[in-house]
Amino acid sequence: MSARIRVLVADDQRLFRDGIAMLLESQADLELVGSAATGVEAVDLAAATRPDVMLMDIRMPVLDGLSATERLLTAPVPLGGAAPRVLVVTTFRRDEAVARAIRAGASGFVTKDAQPEFLLAAIRTVHAGQAVIAPAATFDLLARFSQPVREARPDLIEVLSPREKEIFLLAAKGLSNAEIAADAFVEETTVKTHVGSILAKLGLRSRVQVVAFAWENGLVG
Repeated sequence: MSARIRVLVADDQRLFRDGIAMLLESQADLELVGSAATGVEAVDLAAATRPDVMLMDIRMPVLDGLSATERLLTAPVPLGGAAPRVLVVTTFRRDEAVARAIRAGASGFVTKDAQPEFLLAAIRTVHAGQAVIAPAATFDLLARFSQPVREARPDLIEVLSPREKEIFLLAAKGLSNAEIAADAFVEETTVKTHVGSILAKLGLRSRVQVVAFAWENGLVG
């Protein structure tokens, strides 16, 4: 049997934390390793328990979920370790705070009224390295709530080959693999290979982060 997915919950509402704990305990492949009521507690507990996935509320006292996410995903990790995948938990679907969380590196978001089955699937999805929000939706979200970038930074993608740059810019607009393949006149499998190389070269973790990276550095608009 493979190792269970280790989950940490950060939310200032005890009822929500307790409910999540009960839900996780009912799943053979998931394990609750801690719960936090503030962003500071979340960061400290993450350092102590090294969860695979964190459910992060946006609005918490002392340190909000956005700042906590930024600290977690920019902090050095032990040799052989990895930063947790952050899944933002929010009340709103289209919110400036959600856009900021995605830019900070969150792997996606779920709303607090989501069905338990969806939340469980979301945890497993982000643990597998996928995003719980379509890249196209990410693009729309950032376009709506982000401030224009004063100066584009094309130098940041100079590490990519010419073909990878082309794929990067298409992916950054939220296009699917099939759409990119049609636009670039290549096979979908080729697109997947290029996307994997792009993520590795730019130090990104998902297609959603490609969109956020491109938007934040003025490479799309």
